[in-house]
Amino acid sequence: MDALLGSEVRRNMFLPDRRRWITFLIGAMLVLVACEAETATPTPRPTWTPRAQSTSIPTLAADNPALPAAGTVVPPLGSTLGTPLPLGQANPQPLIPGAPQTVPATLAPGAPRAAAPIPPIEAAQPFLPKFGPFPPVPIPGRPANINPLTGLAADPAMLQRRPLVARIGNEQTVRTNKWHAGLSQADLVFEELIDILNNAYANTRFSAVYLGQDPPLLGPIRSGRIINFQMVPMLNAALVFSGGSNGTRWLFEQSPMINLDEFFNQPAYCYDKNRGYQGRLLTSAQRIREYLRQKNWESSVPLYGFTFSDRAPGGQAITSIALTKAPWPPSAQVAWRYDSASGKYLRYSPLANPHIDAMHPITSKWGNGSDCVTTGKDVEAQISAANVVVLYARHERTNIIEDANNAVSVYIPLTGQGDAHFFRDGVMVQGKWSRKTEQEFWQFTDSAGNALALKPGNTWFEIVPIGYQLDLK
Repeated sequence: MDALLGSEVRRNMFLPDRRRWITFLIGAMLVLVACEAETATPTPRPTWTPRAQSTSIPTLAADNPALPAAGTVVPPLGSTLGTPLPLGQANPQPLIPGAPQTVPATLAPGAPRAAAPIPPIEAAQPFLPKFGPFPPVPIPGRPANINPLTGLAADPAMLQRRPLVARIGNEQTVRTNKWHAGLSQADLVFEELIDILNNAYANTRFSAVYLGQDPPLLGPIRSGRIINFQMVPMLNAALVFSGGSNGTRWLFEQSPMINLDEFFNQPAYCYDKNRGYQGRLLTSAQRIREYLRQKNWESSVPLYGFTFSDRAPGGQAITSIALTKAPWPPSAQVAWRYDSASGKYLRYSPLANPHIDAMHPITSKWGNGSDCVTTGKDVEAQISAANVVVLYARHERTNIIEDANNAVSVYIPLTGQGDAHFFRDGVMVQGKWSRKTEQEFWQFTDSAGNALALKPGNTWFEIVPIGYQLDLK
């Protein structure tokens, strides 16, 4: 009996605790129901539609009081420029039209990013080129086997294709390790200043154009910039690049150009994991051509082209052209020295070292997992050019953030007209460049207004700020 009484007493001792727990659980359930009733139904995320119109788009610095005024030539301050983002870590998701631009805030891919609203500007904003019927002007007559970009004879079948514009990096480690591949086979190469940080340019980058030759290895492929709107439309080309900032990519999506961003077209690219991020992304002209055909993007493109002549013009004898002065970045200083034996200009960067274009066989994987093996021999050659053309143009800050260091993109309009220096056959001719729209080829004239012809062969364009001083000898 005592045992039974003790058990009953112990059971009764816990009854109040049980009642309290039951009361607590009932109350918690009521609170949850009430909260759920007050919660609004989530609004579905807008669907991303490429090339949709929007009033919230990247702007010039003049539209953003937090940035210096547009049109300012950036003087160097010798400040630390920081480290570029590794490959694949500057690949944010595309913007939804009208949404604020997201600014990279961390080096980790996919990590949260702070939002920086883009102020609206007029609909006729400057970054996007005016696309219309192509070609915009009648094409001059020429033999079917003459490359309109070089004036040289080529396989007519190769000329009935869409040009490629490949974005190629120019970091010092790329030149030191001889990672450049395919620059010697380019018909045209544009070198421009990129990314303003601490009031100085971070580096230069190349846009290499391919039509008459197909290099078996091409790279290193890097990110796009808004300057590509200055050459892609005139060529009706496919842009070969790897990622970019939100603002730059948003603009690319608003245009009808062939966009081969590696982030969305990985099977067309090859990854050499033995290299640093500056040099590990590669491709080949053949691979890109195959990919274009698979997508039904390959096409014969009528090109206006440039004017060529074997006859050397009269001009000032100049055998060395160097870009060493501010605001050209010290790490990208370059010299072109005329070689009378070949009739070409040899490239040196840095100034004492030949700039080498190498074809090193590699064994790696394409983006779709298949083997990426170049069968060419191990070949090295110094980069050279039949023509070196220096184009002077406005360089303006934008509010497009390009990396986690908060470097801003540079707007370089190459429409209208501007000064130019033309170097061929060991002489310099001062003149002008001009065109009305980005779809047209530049017209070149001397100081008297006479049409100026390039030497048949490849051409390198050095795009510099207005007033830039060359070192000439």
